[in-house]
Amino acid sequence: ILESAGYEVELATSGEQGLEKARARHYDLFLVDVEMPGMDGFTFVEQVRADPTLLSTPAVLVTSRASAEDLARGKAAGASGHIAKGEFDQVDFLNRIRGLMR
Repeated sequence: ILESAGYEVELATSGEQGLEKARARHYDLFLVDVEMPGMDGFTFVEQVRADPTLLSTPAVLVTSRASAEDLARGKAAGASGHIAKGEFDQVDFLNRIRGLMR
């Protein structure tokens, strides 16, 4: 979806690999699955927020877990937003991404 909308996308297969890539080059946004192998998305966001060079990069959590507790945990971790897979809408998704990248 993002590539079709003109965005350059780079994938990581784990939170650890994502952090390694994030520290190696600049990204405009992190789109983070909560349930990844190894480090989960909440921890990834916490680590990004603790790193002065990554602190200002928006990080959006994507998950099937959309309880009030999960939303609060994402907010506490420092997530810029939360997208529930069960309520996914492509137009809304792209609008939210555009808004964060301004």
